[in-house]
Amino acid sequence: MPATYTFAKRVLLAAFIILLTAAGFYLLGKQAYFFLLVFAGVLMAVMFCGITDWIVGKTHMKRGIALLLSVILFFGLLIGAFWLLAPTVGQQIKEMQQTLPQALTSVESWVSSQSWGDKVLDKVPDDLSSMLPKQKTIISGVTGAFSTVLGFLTDFFIVVITALFFASNPKLYTHGFTRLFPVKSRTRVLEVLDACYTTLKLWLVAMLLAMAIIGISTAIGYSLIGLPLAFALAFIAFLFAFIPNIGPWIAGLPALLIGLTEGGQMALYVLLIYGGIQLFESYLITPLIFQKTVDLPPALLLFFQVLLGILLGAMGLLLAAPILAVIMVLVQELYVKDVLEKPQVQKPMS
Repeated sequence: MPATYTFAKRVLLAAFIILLTAAGFYLLGKQAYFFLLVFAGVLMAVMFCGITDWIVGKTHMKRGIALLLSVILFFGLLIGAFWLLAPTVGQQIKEMQQTLPQALTSVESWVSSQSWGDKVLDKVPDDLSSMLPKQKTIISGVTGAFSTVLGFLTDFFIVVITALFFASNPKLYTHGFTRLFPVKSRTRVLEVLDACYTTLKLWLVAMLLAMAIIGISTAIGYSLIGLPLAFALAFIAFLFAFIPNIGPWIAGLPALLIGLTEGGQMALYVLLIYGGIQLFESYLITPLIFQKTVDLPPALLLFFQVLLGILLGAMGLLLAAPILAVIMVLVQELYVKDVLEKPQVQKPMS
């Protein structure tokens, strides 16, 4: 009887584990957007914890007060930047909605005047301006994962609340997670989680710094050459800099189109300014500020971005880089160090 009971218990446990695993894969496939929101909340929590740890290290104040200050600082900067930039950028974005169709028409006219133009135009819509979104702002394009402003605000609220819960007591969640593993492995799991936290924190600092450099330098460059809507275009470049590889190409296209409306010389200036900034960022800024964080191979990152973009849409593309950074840390810590590089204990000869 005891043996039969033990066998039945093991069968039930195995069935439960299989069912739980299947449910996890089902949720991951069908409700992947939910997991992306959770990861976005974790990413924001890492940012809050990083600011909080810095304040505690400098002032030695209580962590709860430091966390409150970090949240106030973040949203204060966000609201302040919106208050300062919204009037100018908002007006320029409205003007851009009227300018871009004219720019596309100019491009169509120039292409049609070339010997190879007819072959190219046969493969695109008759009216190029129809390719532009109707009655949408550039901001809604950046947040293409959200169908409405209400949806965006709801998702942002979920991310913020998740981040505040995680940041208020991170040990509650990390130590709770380690209880899913055998006792002898829990210390190692905590080390890996700490490595993931450190990597994400350094990646965020480096990325925000790179975004600021690109946004400011683009605004200065466009203003110097007299490009219309310079601040709106620089704001777009700042936002899309969060998406490595693909973002800069997307952000540069509106600037080039608007430059074409001012003539070929202005378009050439835009190419030189924007291309120079991207080269400066790629070969000097990025290696310099990302040297202390995880090294993401450009080709691997591009393939991963395309994969998540196809499977999960704009949100997957947006979070591809930090997700890949975490995956690389896990592979390095759990496979390379713990499996490949772990010294093998040789059994004594009998």
